[in-house]
Amino acid sequence: MESCVIYKENSVVFEYYKNWKIKDKQYKVYSITKSIISALYGIAIQQGDIENEDVPISNYFSGIEDTKKGITIRHLLMMSSGLRWSGNAAMIPTKNWVKFILEQPVESEPGTQMKYSCGNSHLLSAILQKATQTSTTNIAKKNLFLPLGIQNFNWYHDAQGVSIGGFGLILKVEDMLKFGRLYLQKGEWNSKQLIPAEWIEKSTNLISTTDKSSYGYHWWIMNHNSVDYETGKTYYAAGRGGQYIFINQEKGLVTVFTSNFTDDSSSPKQYFQNYILND
Repeated sequence: MESCVIYKENSVVFEYYKNWKIKDKQYKVYSITKSIISALYGIAIQQGDIENEDVPISNYFSGIEDTKKGITIRHLLMMSSGLRWSGNAAMIPTKNWVKFILEQPVESEPGTQMKYSCGNSHLLSAILQKATQTSTTNIAKKNLFLPLGIQNFNWYHDAQGVSIGGFGLILKVEDMLKFGRLYLQKGEWNSKQLIPAEWIEKSTNLISTTDKSSYGYHWWIMNHNSVDYETGKTYYAAGRGGQYIFINQEKGLVTVFTSNFTDDSSSPKQYFQNYILND
């Protein structure tokens, strides 16, 4: 465990850093990138760059096979496109990631089965760039990062210049906390609505369920047992190795973990449930 920061009722109430260099370290947040993508879609739809999440992806990619024309932006956000996903190890060596993803066969009817896939997220980034005629990185910088005071970040892109939708972002701990606080405040920051409150509510509600967790629009929703349910809804962004942003609006709570677990990256989630959420 490298850091843990707890924000509750308008102030930081706890900070742990393995060493003080960690505080200024820029972290590969991995799949937390996906939740940033979700936020950018709420902004893009509000600004009219994208009509809504029910737009077919064939509007943005020409030559799509008939079996894939039923896939919508909503399906990508829900991780239910039905496209086969063989993992990042198969995609990364290819010269054109978007082409690789779109060429995968459809394994299930879109909208019927959740299968976690960085491919879905990368297509979302590519669509954002087509719809706005700029990079996903620039969209985030203008509409999210600069208003939040996030300056020290990096967002890697593929060989075609598409900001990596599934895992490309690098952020400092304090900036991960700002993003969590923005969601805690229902999209408002310094009296300005950066993300529509309706989008935050929609994207963090249960849409599909796996054996261990529920999923919204690129956000995980914690499954509560009957005892824990009194704490209200907790939703979270999660990245490989144990990077987490937890939000619980009922308790006014945001918790950020950064870590470097190679065996059990869910450990911070257990710490959050056992020692923070129910405290």
